This record gives sequence, C-alpha cells and structure tokens, in this order.
Amino acid sequence: MISIILAFICVGFVVGSAYSFMVPYEMEQLILVGDNFGILDDLTVPSHTSFPWRSFNQSIDIFIVCTNGSLDIIIFKSMDWIAWDAGENVSTYYEARNVSSLVLSVVIEPSYYYTIDIIMQTNYGDAWMDISMYSRWWGYDDSSVVTSLLVAIPFAIGSYYFTPKKSKNENKSTEMGII
Repeated sequence: MISIILAFICVGFVVGSAYSFMVPYEMEQLILVGDNFGILDDLTVPSHTSFPWRSFNQSIDIFIVCTNGSLDIIIFKSMDWIAWDAGENVSTYYEARNVSSLVLSVVIEPSYYYTIDIIMQTNYGDAWMDISMYSRWWGYDDSSVVTSLLVAIPFAIGSYYFTPKKSKNENKSTEMGII
C-alpha cells in the first residue's frame, strides 16, 4: 500500500513538471521604480533588463512624469551600446527626445533573449521625476521543472523499495510422489 501512495506522489510531481514545462504564464520583473528620482543636467542613467530563453510577448512598461526639466529616453539591444556611445546609428526599439511625461508599453518584437538597455539622459536642466519601469513576458518556469523532477526521484525509489517482492521459495512447487 505504501508503494502505491509513493508512486502516486511521484506521478503527481512528474505531471506538475510537465505542466510547468508546457504551459506558459505571465511574468514580470522590476527595472526601476521611485519618486523624487533625479537626473542632473548632462547626466546619462542606464537601466537594464533581460528576457529569459523560451519567452514571448515581451514588453517594457514605462511610466515617467517629470516635475522639473525633461529627458531623452532610448531603448535598444545591449550589443548596440558601444555604437550608441560612439554616436553611431543604432536600431532602437523606442526613442523620444525632450519628454516630460510618458506612459508607454514598448513591445519587443521579435522576441529577444539577452539584455536590453534603457538609457535616460537630460540636456534640459535637472529632471526630477516619478518613474516606474517593468518588463513583462509570457514564459515557462524551467526551474520548477527541474525541482519537481528532482523531488520525484526519491518517491520513485521509495515506491520501488516498498514494492512487495516474491521470495525465491514461492516459485518452487513441491511435488509429492504418490506410490
């Protein structure tokens, strides 16, 4: 009876692992949040976010309200950092100049699995602002898959250990000779 219960628990963990591997759900990561956040004149503030492998419907949600001054905001792949810093042209996901208020959801299309840079800089005075930035995506929970499978292993071993075994004498039949 114990072996059956352990086998059901093992199967439950394996099914949960398969579910985590095949069914996506929405995830969110905080990039930057704060009030009375300031960027001084001629200062550049980089922020970074990354999306995991096997993710899709990626976006970066931005809410900025400047109470003093304004800023430029640029979103691009981190591989383009050197080119942007050198003043060369880069392909950006989003770029805006002289912004004092911004509510935006930047869709990352096609899906990108490495770091994305979000640059805020001001040449328009000291910018004091309320800011909220999050990255969102649909993805799979690969760490739960591995954890569930590792937890299932002891239950499988326990189920095998508690399975009733046939003894060697049960298979031998005794024959009695009648004369």
